[in-house]
Amino acid sequence: MAQKRKTASKKATPAKVATATEIAAQPETLQQEVLRHFAKTMYFNDLWKSFLSKLAGLVVFMSYVMVQRMRESDGGLGFIALFEVLSVIIAIATAIFLRRFFSPMLAFKLAFTLSLLQSFWWGASYYARYMEQDPKVGDLWPDQFAFGTMYFVMIWISDRFMLGTQDVAQQNAQDVQEVLQKVQRTNEGKMLYRDQPAWADVPKIPQDDGPNPVVRIAYSESFTDVMDVFRGVLKLNEYSERTLNLTLDVIDENPANYTAWHFRRKVLEALSANLYDELQYTERMAIAHPKNYQIWHHRREICSMLKDGSAEKAFSAKAITGDSKNYHAWAHRQWAILTFDLWDGELAYIDSMLEDDVRNNSAWNQRWFVLKHTTSLDVSEREREVEYALTKIDIAVHNESPWNYIRGLVRGHEDHFAPRLIPKFQTLLETYPDCIFAAGLLVDLYAKQATDDALAAAHQLIDTLMNDTDRVRQAYWLFRKGSLKAAA
Repeated sequence: MAQKRKTASKKATPAKVATATEIAAQPETLQQEVLRHFAKTMYFNDLWKSFLSKLAGLVVFMSYVMVQRMRESDGGLGFIALFEVLSVIIAIATAIFLRRFFSPMLAFKLAFTLSLLQSFWWGASYYARYMEQDPKVGDLWPDQFAFGTMYFVMIWISDRFMLGTQDVAQQNAQDVQEVLQKVQRTNEGKMLYRDQPAWADVPKIPQDDGPNPVVRIAYSESFTDVMDVFRGVLKLNEYSERTLNLTLDVIDENPANYTAWHFRRKVLEALSANLYDELQYTERMAIAHPKNYQIWHHRREICSMLKDGSAEKAFSAKAITGDSKNYHAWAHRQWAILTFDLWDGELAYIDSMLEDDVRNNSAWNQRWFVLKHTTSLDVSEREREVEYALTKIDIAVHNESPWNYIRGLVRGHEDHFAPRLIPKFQTLLETYPDCIFAAGLLVDLYAKQATDDALAAAHQLIDTLMNDTDRVRQAYWLFRKGSLKAAA
């Protein structure tokens, strides 16, 4: 049975260009070619790394020569010798980063910081010489260059390129492996599980709908065959590589089969499988079936088993890009952020979402979620957010989302916000008399004030709403009008 997995659109690699028929005709040859390409990529990258590492020695030697020249000059060693020391430190730190020794990221940060310093120093000295300014302490010799910085930039670009080639080669190998597995599973699909000798030891348990089912479901032959074997596996409680592969077919037949996902997790745990590979599988499935509860729950469980949610913001963002109001993606994002403390950058992400679509109620809800968990929501913070929402209202005045957001912000603080918001909303209603959200929020603020003038204004607004601008909710506004009378 061919595994119906879809992947997100991406640039076609050489492996993907080959059709399943071509791979089936010469699977071993193609696999060997891809693996050979991967091995060559790794080999030449290692050679290039070795050569680049040796260049660090050249940088050190050139700095040493320059220091010797300074020592033999009339002025002797001066402050500018420190410029050459920077080159030496940058070269050593960069080489450590390139070879991934000790703490490569710490070495990278050190080299990057010192490169910025050295670049600024060299640039300032060059500018002073070009402008023919008076000599001062720190001015470099005309033939002094930022070799350390030049070496760092070259290494950084080379490292990015090598990582890219490795990723492409690795992706090619994975793509071919996926297609080979698909071809293999397609070939096996010509023989039902019940006819395969490898599964003869597993009892085939048919679906039991009782003696007199109201409606007998017309299952396909492949579905019946897979599920009969799966029920047998559940009875045996077998956790093995073959049962793990079986769950792929079960899930292909019905991605919403909660039991299959649960059993798959138990097998993964029993086999101590690579759960990061499982994250890749769930990503493909979630993109193919974005509204499937079981897939999202399964991924959440895998993240919990890994105790790692570092990939979840990017993953959920990918799903949200496909459907900006996907409840499952937003709920998963909230869970991951809350569970793994991933708050950094979330407000900026929400801002970008609202820039794309100011009517995205899910993004507004996410903004409230972040503020609720990361701030005290004191009056000053509420004021800032009210101003933010008002700027979005200016873009789309009939968009309900920012109005609801403001309603939540001022709740419990009406006395503080009313003096400023009431005139603002009154002015807005003069321009947009049919804006029911502004009118509704004004009614709430007037009701909280509860003065005779405020209640009279609220009654007038309600009359307009129920008889003109919001007649579809006439019964609700009639109820609100009665509540105001009771309050009065």
